Amino acid sequence: MTRCRPARHVAWAVETKGVFVLDRATGTATFLSYPEAAIWDLAVRGETGDLIAGELSLIASLQPEESRKLVAETLERFRSEGFLVEEESHG
Repeated sequence: MTRCRPARHVAWAVETKGVFVLDRATGTATFLSYPEAAIWDLAVRGETGDLIAGELSLIASLQPEESRKLVAETLERFRSEGFLVEEESHG
């Protein structure tokens, strides 16, 4: 899986029960509770989807396949909503 990064117009804040994400260009906001908040956190740190799925499997006590599916679907939703963009690969 590829790496993602936040879109330039996106700001976020980590809160006690999750992550608040704001698209400053459109005013669209969403609150991510866990485990989606963990996926967001790991994605914005530059982790690949495969690594995120492995870590999520451990921290959320999910089966590996369930974790991979959740991560793939969640990252795709974040991209389709404009919060994340795929990072260009160099080399």
